[in-house]
Amino acid sequence: MMDARQKLENKIIGAVVSAVGNPAVPAQPGAVSPIAEAVTKKIAPEIIAATNNEPWWQSRVMWGSIVAIAAPIAAPLLSWVIGETVTISADEQANIAAALAAAGSAVGGLLAIYGRFRARKPIGE
Repeated sequence: MMDARQKLENKIIGAVVSAVGNPAVPAQPGAVSPIAEAVTKKIAPEIIAATNNEPWWQSRVMWGSIVAIAAPIAAPLLSWVIGETVTISADEQANIAAALAAAGSAVGGLLAIYGRFRARKPIGE
């Protein structure tokens, strides 16, 4: 199954191939790959994020929701455990959500690397 980023890259490549194939466009066929790579590198991350097509562990909205659900439960629980009143401000919640999103991205990347090393077949077979 093709993910959203791959679909977007394929569309960009198709558009660049079409544009380079137009006689009115002063570009050589060898320019397709560098043009497509430059465009993809520049806009793909923004489009993926804007359309909510990133994996759930990279979503700040998902982590923000989890923190928003957990914070009202965690504060009284921490207060009970340590015996002092604990509050978690909205700014602290936003910082926690951002840190969790970054950690989720790192874990996702590590799992992808681990999966590649554990794979028994080359990519594409």
